[in-house]
Amino acid sequence: MRVSDLFKRIRLGPAGKPIGFTGDLLKVPEFLRGIHLNALEVQQVRRINITKDRAEALREEAEKNGVKLSLHAPYAINFSSENEAVIEASKERLLKALEVAHWMGAKVVVFHPGYYGKREPREALELIIESLKEIARLAKKKGFSPLIGPETMGKKSQVGSLDEIIEIVKEVPHSIPVLDFAHIHAREGGILNTRKDYENLFEKIESELGSKKLKELHSHFTKVEYTEKGERRHRVFGEGVGPKFIPLAEILLEWNDIKATIISESPVLEQDAIKMRDILIKLFRGVNKKELEKYE
Repeated sequence: MRVSDLFKRIRLGPAGKPIGFTGDLLKVPEFLRGIHLNALEVQQVRRINITKDRAEALREEAEKNGVKLSLHAPYAINFSSENEAVIEASKERLLKALEVAHWMGAKVVVFHPGYYGKREPREALELIIESLKEIARLAKKKGFSPLIGPETMGKKSQVGSLDEIIEIVKEVPHSIPVLDFAHIHAREGGILNTRKDYENLFEKIESELGSKKLKELHSHFTKVEYTEKGERRHRVFGEGVGPKFIPLAEILLEWNDIKATIISESPVLEQDAIKMRDILIKLFRGVNKKELEKYE
């Protein structure tokens, strides 16, 4: 297998416009192809402001440049709010995000499910599942193709432990878990450091949800700083903080039935996506992993 074949199976790219790019969003796929990246998570985290014409134009540019698109829905989504109006507005936002993602040919819409607030964790989770079942039904009726992607969350005040995301995906049709490795690492006190740690994670996904959900892996990666409350802030490669990427890269190289998309949420976005790509290439070519630890 050639390196080019490897990156048909493993896709890497930034969350939003690259920091080294200053032009229009429609030109981002061409820019990414030029730096040998092939994924983009379009950020609509403040509000959804892409028209149908621009979404379809972005789809064309992405297809032309071999870039796989996903979309991150607004942060102002909380399906476990104590305010019913907030829940209804959250439904509208996620449905709109699914519509825009459908226009642009994005494969998944990523979103943060909600907060516990004053609710018991079980109650909050059940409210979220109830809303998402309704959204899945409406999205199917409207013919929207993107998957519903609840994300693992990094703060302990947020609904989104790995177990909670697994339960959501079990219950909600046309959904997929979005594994934010930094969030999992931070929320659980720094658990992603070895190959075995990642194997345990993937085996849990496979045993609970089936191999299909694992084989189409959509994920986020960045280094992260955390406290006892969970995630504090994102960090960059080379600062010596977790989660470790090399063990994940080893597994992705060997478990060749996984088609992985890894979105860099590092403060330096595409620069760390390139570092992840370079680690994968060096491991693929047989470089001793000890020589790569300086990247971590």
